[in-house]
Amino acid sequence: MAQRDYYDIDDILAGQERVPCILQVDLDGLGSSGSGTASKVQRNARWTLPYWMADRLDEEDYVTMEMSPMFAKRATRMYAASPESVQLRAICQYYYQFGMQLGNIVPDVLLVLRNMYMRRIQRVAHIAQQGHNVEALDFVQGLDKMELRMLKLCQQAQNASTVWQQNKAYTLGKASAMSL
Repeated sequence: MAQRDYYDIDDILAGQERVPCILQVDLDGLGSSGSGTASKVQRNARWTLPYWMADRLDEEDYVTMEMSPMFAKRATRMYAASPESVQLRAICQYYYQFGMQLGNIVPDVLLVLRNMYMRRIQRVAHIAQQGHNVEALDFVQGLDKMELRMLKLCQQAQNASTVWQQNKAYTLGKASAMSL
C-alpha cells in the first residue's frame, strides 16, 4: 500500500485519480441489470476505481490494478520526446503527486517523473527570471499544481534578489528606545 500524507489535501486529491482494474472475485448485488434490480458482477470484469480504493483492494486481492493510461508506455514515450510541450494540467492537475503514489508500486514511473521534472523545471525557473510572454503563457497554463508552486517560489526568490540588489531589503533606523 502506498504511503500517503493524511493531512495533505493535494495528496488526497491526487489519490482520487482513477485507475483501470480487473475484478478478481464475483460480487453479488453490486451490478445493475437496467431494470432496477441488483445483479452479480462477474470475475474478470473491468472497473475504473479511484487510486486510493484500488490500491487497498489490490492489496487484499479483490482487484488487480493496471497501469494508469497517463503512465502507459505510449504516453511516457511522448513525454520523453518533448516534456516541455505536454499540458500536464489537462492530463492531471496532480500529475507528479499521483505518479509518486504509483511509483511505490511501479518504480519505472519514478524515473519518468524525474526526467520530465528536471527538463520542465528549467523552463519554469527561466520564466520566473525573465517574465511572461505569449509563449511562456501557454507553458504556464499547462503546469500541474507542483510546478505552479515551484514557479511561485522562483518568482518570490527573484523578487527578493532584486530588492536585495537594490539595497532595499534592509534599512537601519533609530531604535524606538533612543527616540525618547
